[in-house]
Amino acid sequence: MMKLINLWLFATTMTGTVDQIDGGKADVELIAKDGHTHEDRLALWMFPCNVVEGTKFSIKITAESTLIQCEE
Repeated sequence: MMKLINLWLFATTMTGTVDQIDGGKADVELIAKDGHTHEDRLALWMFPCNVVEGTKFSIKITAESTLIQCEE
């Protein structure tokens, strides 16, 4: 939860790619609007789609919500 709060302070939209899946969690690489990259680990249940290595997604953060959308 704290990481999501920290991300909210620095970016409102990020794109990401699933690098690896292990034990119900996905290691992801996130790219912020300013071009900085972040590595994080997200639970698979947070994604609104079935993810595999290479799945691309975006995270949109507002004061009211955090939305994860998978790209097709």
